[in-house]
Amino acid sequence: MIDDASRERLNDSLVTLHFAFRGLVAEPDNILKDQGLSRIHHRLLFFIGHNDNLSVNELVDTMRLTKQAIHKPLKTLVEKELVAVSRDSADKRVKRLALTEAGAELEQRLTGIQHDLLLHAFEEVGPAGADAWHRVMDTMARRLGV
Repeated sequence: MIDDASRERLNDSLVTLHFAFRGLVAEPDNILKDQGLSRIHHRLLFFIGHNDNLSVNELVDTMRLTKQAIHKPLKTLVEKELVAVSRDSADKRVKRLALTEAGAELEQRLTGIQHDLLLHAFEEVGPAGADAWHRVMDTMARRLGV
């Protein structure tokens, strides 16, 4: 059972998390919107860009989504020439994904905005605060099985 003070602290944490996340994605979302893209496109660009020659199946596993969920947004990124698809040299059934130069530039621009926000926050709270934040996030992720 959660006491009232703990419940209030948890509610405050949820409010803070909500507004921090909203702020973290606001500018990238606007940039994406101007290009006819959305947050899922940024997530795809991020994971493809930070995992060399990722296969479609590896992307699905990494993001914990279904092939159906990523099919349309991935197709859009390919059509906009932000992602290149190639066949695996050892197994032609496997599709490998890589960012094009334009895709890498967009991913770096979007993620760079988020890096700056995190960097400034971590600098403000110092190493101990940043470490505590990482421990909380890692603990939640582990508990959720991600």
